[in-house]
Amino acid sequence: MARILVIQKDWGAQGVPSYQVNLFRYLTRVHECLIITRENSVPITEFKTVAAKSVSDILKTIIKIKPDVLLIFHYFGSPSTLLFVLVSKLLKIKSVIVTDFTETGLPRIHKSPLKTIRDFLRYILFVSQLILMDVPVCFTEYEVKILSKMYPAKAKCKIIPIGNSFDIGTSKKENYILTVSRWWSDRKNLHTILKVFSEVLKERKCKIIVVGKFFEGKYYIPDDNRWESGKEYRKKIMKLIEDLNIKNYVEFVGVKTGKDLQKLFRKAKIFYLPSKNETFGMVYIEAMASGTPIVAMKNSAVQYIVKDGVTGFLRNNEEGQKEAILKLLTDEKLYKEMQKNCLKEAEKYRWENVIKKWERLIEELVEGKYEGKGG
Repeated sequence: MARILVIQKDWGAQGVPSYQVNLFRYLTRVHECLIITRENSVPITEFKTVAAKSVSDILKTIIKIKPDVLLIFHYFGSPSTLLFVLVSKLLKIKSVIVTDFTETGLPRIHKSPLKTIRDFLRYILFVSQLILMDVPVCFTEYEVKILSKMYPAKAKCKIIPIGNSFDIGTSKKENYILTVSRWWSDRKNLHTILKVFSEVLKERKCKIIVVGKFFEGKYYIPDDNRWESGKEYRKKIMKLIEDLNIKNYVEFVGVKTGKDLQKLFRKAKIFYLPSKNETFGMVYIEAMASGTPIVAMKNSAVQYIVKDGVTGFLRNNEEGQKEAILKLLTDEKLYKEMQKNCLKEAEKYRWENVIKKWERLIEELVEGKYEGKGG
């Protein structure tokens, strides 16, 4: 049994991502685990937690407990993390940071001197943390490559993907394409999705269902100035739907979770999400676990999750995405083969398989045997 101290930035009103909940359950069950979180956040009561008012409170807890392993979430690159890792180094505590990283991190010269200085300071923070920490945990090879541009981090990195909570299996398919999006950002490329879908409709009638936080919760856009960019994007989307004359074929269903979400994925003919970038893309795993082939863009972590021509198609332009969707809608033999591939690929993301990687990492760290051999 190891003593593990987790620094969890925020539980938040929307809750902690499911993969963290599952990981914390494992750590709590098998090890002596304490989770530090912000004083004003809302913790899950099944875990042993301590509220911290400040960075100094966190540092005091690290020094007091002196755990075997310090596990840090969502703080990579922040000045406070440098302090956490420095103290861990002095106390000979093994430090692990889940990077969740999409940027290049390389400093650039900008027109604004302040922006240039900020870039270089951030670069110094990232590199110093990569040097000092024992293990950067990355979701895919994509993050490893990005981090290695800043510092030769490949030898230190451990790739542990996010575990899938869906039951692996499929249902009888219905005539709709599934996607996910939100108003406050165009990162999910909803405008592209709708334009491509309108072209697909000219050759094959079907419906598109959009899951996302549009009507309530964190991503609801109230009528105030804080969400100007979100309101503009919403106007753009609603106008696009009218201009393309596809209103009768688009359905926004709001937030769906658990069995309701799984049901939507299982019955969908295709999962279509050409995101601009993803650190992992849990929805692609959920699509595969549901036997639903994918159409996406070949970029960021997506190219390491979706296998082009095997579990779906990766196409970076609208014409290519349209052709990929039509191929999946019309080629029954290809579709069934991709369905099988999706279900098979999803097996390696089962939570029990992912937790084995965490078990091995913690064991190697505590016993001083970690050699940084990647995944």
